[in-house]
Order: sequence, then C-alpha cells, then structure tokens
Amino acid sequence: MAKLKWWLIIVGGFYLLLAWSSLWVLFINPMVFGTMFPFASDNVSIRAFSDAWLIFVLEMGVLGVIMLYASRNPVHNRILVWTVAILELIRGAGGDLLWMMRGWPTVNYIPFMMVHLIIGITGLLFMRQQSTRLAS
Repeated sequence: MAKLKWWLIIVGGFYLLLAWSSLWVLFINPMVFGTMFPFASDNVSIRAFSDAWLIFVLEMGVLGVIMLYASRNPVHNRILVWTVAILELIRGAGGDLLWMMRGWPTVNYIPFMMVHLIIGITGLLFMRQQSTRLAS
C-alpha cells in the first residue's frame, strides 16, 4: 500500500506542477508553442493549439488533485491508479510516438515519452504487487 500511496502523491504532484507551468505558458507566453511546431504557424494556428492544450492542462490539474486526495486511501482508489497508468501508456507514450512520427522534434518528445512510460509501468507494477498481497 505504501508504494501506491507514494505513487499517487508523486504523480499527482507532478501533474499539478505540469498544469501550473502550462497555465503560465498558455496565458503569459502562448507564442512559445509556435517555436515548437514542425510546420509554419501563424497566430491562428497557435491559438487553436493553445485552446486544445488548455483542455489537457485542466484534465491534468483535476487528476492531480484527485490523486493527492486518493492517496489517503490508495487501496480503495486502485481504479484511479489503473486509469492514470493506462492513460500514460496510451495517451502519453503513444501520443508522443504519434507526434514524432508526424514530424514533431524527437529531441523534445523522447524525454516525455520516457516519463510517460515510467509513470505507466510503475503504476501497473505497484498495482500488481498490491493485488498479490491482497490475494495472500
């Protein structure tokens, strides 16, 4: 149970940190997105990307808060660990792979892909260890 608790605290805190830093970019300096695009961009395309990114940022913030709350009783909140771990593997690492295949800079996305894989795999590993303990 301790591993799940710490996983929820660390990942939840990380999500809140990402959400906070992304809000700064979105509302203070959204043009930074244009420097990352692998294609020509103008204010309209940057604005469209920023609007879509905001929805993702809000999701990260909500999940971060819920994970911190769920860390109080991780055994009863295992479905949250399953959900976040699987999202990290599919939406996170899978999304990064798709973006790199479409021309986004690999130097930017390989580190993120590694973080997604670490979060997803450790979440599933800790869930498996917890399930083994519960079965004993």
